[in-house]
Amino acid sequence: MRELPGHDVRMQPEEDDPALLVGAHVVEAGRRQAWPFLNLYNPDTEREVRLYIDTTFSVHPGWSALQQDDDPVLNALDSLNGLMVTAVERTDHALRLVLGNEYLQIDGDDNRLTTHSPWWIGVP
Repeated sequence: MRELPGHDVRMQPEEDDPALLVGAHVVEAGRRQAWPFLNLYNPDTEREVRLYIDTTFSVHPGWSALQQDDDPVLNALDSLNGLMVTAVERTDHALRLVLGNEYLQIDGDDNRLTTHSPWWIGVP
């Protein structure tokens, strides 16, 4: 694991290979400091990790582009609670988690609020 500059979150194997998130269930949505997050638990590996979001993202269906400080952020992320990650797509810095018929799309570009990477994975 390597420490990311500027904060105490350490990089997890799932950040290098987000496909390791397949099979994980969303168990919590929240906000830590400025960053919305999802906690994901994989019953096969008994690992729980936290996916932090630091850019514009959307939850489909139903939620268009949201920035980190938008009021509906937690409602949008909470709509994924209990769903299992069935596929992961990573292009450049963007990340898409497919959760059955829904998906979380995290942009790969910074927005006016981005202070670190557009997304990263740490431990809760």
